[in-house]
Amino acid sequence: MAINQLSFSVCLDCSGNKYSVTDTSSGSPSAPITAETFTITYPSDDSVTLDLLANNDDSLDGNIMNISPLQSTSVTLSFIPPSLGSSDYELYIIYTDSNGDLTYAPITATSSLTGDYPGTAALILAAINAQVGNTSVTASYNQQDQNIITLSGSGFSVAATTIENTSLAFGRRNLIIESVSSPLITDGKYTFSWTLTDGSGDSQVTNTSVTESYFLCNVECCVRGKMSDIDVSCDCIGDKKNEAAIEAMLMLQGIKAAAACGKDAKADKLLEGLQAICNNECKSC
Repeated sequence: MAINQLSFSVCLDCSGNKYSVTDTSSGSPSAPITAETFTITYPSDDSVTLDLLANNDDSLDGNIMNISPLQSTSVTLSFIPPSLGSSDYELYIIYTDSNGDLTYAPITATSSLTGDYPGTAALILAAINAQVGNTSVTASYNQQDQNIITLSGSGFSVAATTIENTSLAFGRRNLIIESVSSPLITDGKYTFSWTLTDGSGDSQVTNTSVTESYFLCNVECCVRGKMSDIDVSCDCIGDKKNEAAIEAMLMLQGIKAAAACGKDAKADKLLEGLQAICNNECKSC
């Protein structure tokens, strides 16, 4: 079964200057993934495309993007030996190789050892170690746990939790994309596009998912500062500092409302005005 819906969400950590991308896709890959990219388009319309298979650092105008996708240190896989005839066992192990590149290793083992847990486990272990034996990922089997194979190491993911009868439960990774060139991420509209190709030949399928987000780290920080400076003890009317703070808050809410309604031009205009206030470029303030 191929991935039938590629989808994700993006959460911004303003203080850490990071995008956290959470994969919410459904379905399983029909074969090892052959191409996978993640593209970020900035408010300036510049963009950077990250090759998730290569896992290389990419840069745009001094903004370095780092991806830290693989976090597993231990994964257990369950299996059952054949009850009659033979059974096939399949999984994908995704790990970072010695060059720092993501590698998708397809594992296939066949057992005709009826009811033999240790013997079937040995065949599966041999298939795993033949693929990843030169990496930090190791596979082991303890007869006391009868139907469990354990993978240990660092920086890997597994595309199956149960490997009985080739049943795959695809466990994808999430991404942390970090910009390290500036204190805060630029305000404005961002477009994120995730494209993934799996399968081969006539069964090859390419899925693309796109999401848009309006990030307002800088102006939100500015508005919080202005609101915290309001003098609640002042009983005078028309205090300019208080009025400026209230105006900034209303403009911020206006930006969010316009962006939520798809009124990008209105959101951009309000953002430009609020940035002028925050930069003390607005003479009426």
